[in-house]
Amino acid sequence: MKLYKLLFNYINEKRTLVFLFFIVTILDSILALLTVLALAPVVEFMTSDIISMQTGSLKYYFDFIGYIGIEYSLISSLLIFLGITILSSISNIGLFFISRINAYSITYQLTSWAIYQFYSQGLSYVNSQSFGVLQNTFSKEITKVTDAIFSVLQLLSVLIFSLSMLSFSMTLSLRMSLIIIGSFFIISFLISILGKKISYLSSLTLNSSNILSEKLYMPLINAKNILAFGRTKWASRVYEKAFNTHFIDALKSQSLAFFVPELFKTLSVLTAVMALFYSLSEGESITLLIVTLAVFIRLLPKIANITEAYSMIKDAAPSIIQYSRLFPQDVSKTITKKRKIDGFSTSLSLKNVSFSFDTRKGVIKNLNIEINKNSFVSFVGSSGSGKTTCADLLMGLYSPSNGAVMIDGFPLNEIDLDSYLDRVGYVQQDSILLDASIRDNLLWSNPLATENDMWEALKLVSIDSFVKSLPNQLDNLVGDRGVSISGGQKQRVALALALIRNPDILILDEATSSLDYESEKIIRKSLESLSHKLTIISVTHRPSMAEHSDMIYVFDKGSIVEFGTYKELMKNNSTFFNKMGGDSK
Repeated sequence: MKLYKLLFNYINEKRTLVFLFFIVTILDSILALLTVLALAPVVEFMTSDIISMQTGSLKYYFDFIGYIGIEYSLISSLLIFLGITILSSISNIGLFFISRINAYSITYQLTSWAIYQFYSQGLSYVNSQSFGVLQNTFSKEITKVTDAIFSVLQLLSVLIFSLSMLSFSMTLSLRMSLIIIGSFFIISFLISILGKKISYLSSLTLNSSNILSEKLYMPLINAKNILAFGRTKWASRVYEKAFNTHFIDALKSQSLAFFVPELFKTLSVLTAVMALFYSLSEGESITLLIVTLAVFIRLLPKIANITEAYSMIKDAAPSIIQYSRLFPQDVSKTITKKRKIDGFSTSLSLKNVSFSFDTRKGVIKNLNIEINKNSFVSFVGSSGSGKTTCADLLMGLYSPSNGAVMIDGFPLNEIDLDSYLDRVGYVQQDSILLDASIRDNLLWSNPLATENDMWEALKLVSIDSFVKSLPNQLDNLVGDRGVSISGGQKQRVALALALIRNPDILILDEATSSLDYESEKIIRKSLESLSHKLTIISVTHRPSMAEHSDMIYVFDKGSIVEFGTYKELMKNNSTFFNKMGGDSK
């Protein structure tokens, strides 16, 4: 079962913490037992039922009190009871503290594994997932999975506590104990029938929660379009409809999950009271019965925890399935040692590379490309031609279906990807900046950058004067995703982020496609100044952006239909490249 695999992984990672949890549980059980034992003398003085004190396990307690020389009186009995009760309360606090540490540790382990798996499964996986499902899993469902895993630990803890208390109660009043224990099993069996209903309702709640998350966050992410199209009422209606569906599902699921332990507690109390009166009618000692009842009063909250834990596990079943599907556990986190590189010396190449998505075949078809160090290469083609996917393959964001990406003659899949990408600067079409200062953004790209490095990178893209004109210069905030500056300025800052890494390879993916002519001209001039100082790969649908390239590869339908220099391709009016050249310089 997926739950037990998750539990085993946690225990394997946190052996000491889990061991400490059970040690404190045993200590708490012993002190709870002593609390009930210490109650017996107090009851004796109230009932004068002296004969019963010399029977069963209570005799050993009274023998021990006499052995250590404590005077047997009401005052001494009350003081002992008070002292043990205080110790029991302290152990309860300790158990709660250790339990919280375990719960947060489980949450951290689940979340950190999810983050690791999210990124390690690659760009194909990232692009195939629903944002709403991911957001809901991270914000809600991981909490449910945590509760389920901890519930199993809690069940084991309750089992230890219950066995010690039940063993003691049976030495006091076998009849009353057996009646109550038998009723517990019968009630638990009847309640277990509701388990499937809880899982079913929880599955509905999970699905509606995923949808609700998507209907809330997707419009927020696309707020500009919502405002521009005057669709704010639509966004509210969509959310309202999804919320009402989720509200009904959650209300049913949570109400049933709450009802189950409450029903157990109510029936258990009624059974204990009836067992007490029946045992009294059979002539059993009032003192022993009161102490036995005290055992079950202490035990009842723990037993109720069993039904609560059961409800939580059933409630979390769909969440566990979704978590395990998104972030598989049968994958080792051990990283295979790969070749680390510090740049490249000769060339990047694609050897007979083909690539397909699960939903789209033949995106890249048998490509062969050689890119020499410090050359300026352009991938040109219309939208959907495969040029961006080719750049993603060169960065290792996708793995080829066939063929290989080579770095200095070594396959990219044999190279440590992080060490390779440390030498790559990347600018995409719609760059996203952190909601922070320009300085923070630059330091995110290169944590070792000095202030001089920052100004030099900004100067290379001709935006240093603009930054100096800002009230706080490098410490000026750019706003969420860079909304406080213009599109052209944002792209130049993004290019500065790529350059401050001192990359060997600079990849520009339609970096100027949404810019005005003047902004494009500035970036084009910056690229010309960097030409042959590092390897530049420019992905564009504008032939004019490729004018100063050493080599142009023209893409169409996943294949390279022609290649050559700008002049060579423009010379022949029949070339595919020439037919695309309607844009101005």
